[in-house]
Amino acid sequence: MRRIEKLKKLDEKLVTLNNAMSVISWDYETETPEKGAEERSRELSLLSVFAHRMSNDEEYADLALSIKDDELESDAERALLREIKEIVEENSRLPESLVEKETLLEGQAHSAWLEARAENSWAVFAPKLSELLKIKKEKAAILNPEMDCYDFYLDKFEPGMLKKDIDPLFADLEKVCHSVMDKVISRCESINSSFLLEDYDQEKMKDFSAFMMKKMGFDFSRGKLGISVHPFTTSMGPDDVRITNRYNDSSIFDPVASVTHETGHALYEQMSALNPEIRGTRISGGVTMGLHESQSRFWENIMGRSRAFWVYMYPHFKRFFPRFESVSLDDFLKAINKSESSAIRVNADELTYSLHIIVRYEIEKALFSGELKVEDVPEMWNKLYKEKVRYTVKNDLEGALQDSHWSNGQFGYFPSYAIGNIYAAMFLDSLSSSLGGADMLEKCLEEGTWDLVTSWQRKSIWEKGGIYLPKDLIYQVCGRAVTLEPFKKYLEEKYSSLYL
Repeated sequence: MRRIEKLKKLDEKLVTLNNAMSVISWDYETETPEKGAEERSRELSLLSVFAHRMSNDEEYADLALSIKDDELESDAERALLREIKEIVEENSRLPESLVEKETLLEGQAHSAWLEARAENSWAVFAPKLSELLKIKKEKAAILNPEMDCYDFYLDKFEPGMLKKDIDPLFADLEKVCHSVMDKVISRCESINSSFLLEDYDQEKMKDFSAFMMKKMGFDFSRGKLGISVHPFTTSMGPDDVRITNRYNDSSIFDPVASVTHETGHALYEQMSALNPEIRGTRISGGVTMGLHESQSRFWENIMGRSRAFWVYMYPHFKRFFPRFESVSLDDFLKAINKSESSAIRVNADELTYSLHIIVRYEIEKALFSGELKVEDVPEMWNKLYKEKVRYTVKNDLEGALQDSHWSNGQFGYFPSYAIGNIYAAMFLDSLSSSLGGADMLEKCLEEGTWDLVTSWQRKSIWEKGGIYLPKDLIYQVCGRAVTLEPFKKYLEEKYSSLYL
């Protein structure tokens, strides 16, 4: 047996353990009773220690560090070795006690976040977040003492995208969003969207969510749909990819947007696992969170808020919700794309969404640099929301407590959403060209032949899993480096056609 094959077999055990941790995390988010949360946290903490030990196994580590490039026969093997070496090198430096403490703290912080949301009080969450932030800084300093702490975590979620890259990109993105907002927000104020806010049958919405997922290509024999406070997607193995949604938002379109978003993630996971070269390995699935978000935002917004998409889907939507028989397609489209300054990121319209991300990015930078104390986050949050999102925050619940990411220790994740928007627009250009132009893309959406879209995604992006780093994959698919121009053009043309 070749040494890389032996390493792959050893790593599959570690991947399986991580999948088991995902099962517990799923249960924690969806089914665990209030008093069971502490037990789930202890279980995850113990398993994280086992995973740390496995990655420090002598045979596993020796193989990872000694295999030479000339022993490898494919890009997939090179990518797998790259990922395993990073794990081995990092875990060899991390004390087991820190790994255990970090995982336990993440569970405690999440429980504190849920309690803080119930009490609408940032002060309830702040102490645990301070502890978690401290251990994250300590971890980064151990693993890469010469690298800026926040850059360390940014690079984990999107390799090659550091503050020096993101700062100018987001500065230009903010200008683009504000420019389009200045043109259309006043027009949007007159758009009637009240019909979206009428009560809806939650069971019917669950059924429609499943219908939408099937149409997009989700395989329910290899996944399922659940309910959680915050919609998410998780992979528990190549044939077990799970989505959650929520059905208590005031707008009937919010759960629709959420399920198309999460299905975009899930399709990436399900389809990459069908590539036998990477199936069951740690490079099965999305490359990075930026690439992952490009797929979810692509389906949620570029496809899921387009006229062509709803030419096909609206008659089906009206079967589930007959009251929309009195709402024209034009009125529905204007309502679901209506741009307005708002509080909640996950419910934000496509135009203002990136501004919500820029706020979080600025706060994370300030937390890691020490310029901002955890207890002062709401003050900075509210200030930036007024300045960038142009919304006045009313309380902590609709402010700094709205996201679960910080309670899970996911610092550096938020920029991936806006980066994903930029990638998605670049992919739109490439997809349109591949199909023979924008008119052909519209035709296949209107006719419901969505498999033409997903087949292109599968061949161009999904089946490659984590073989290529994001900048390399973007260049392969789009023929150019990352640029804001396609997203800028997309926003300007879309909102002009809708409201000007």
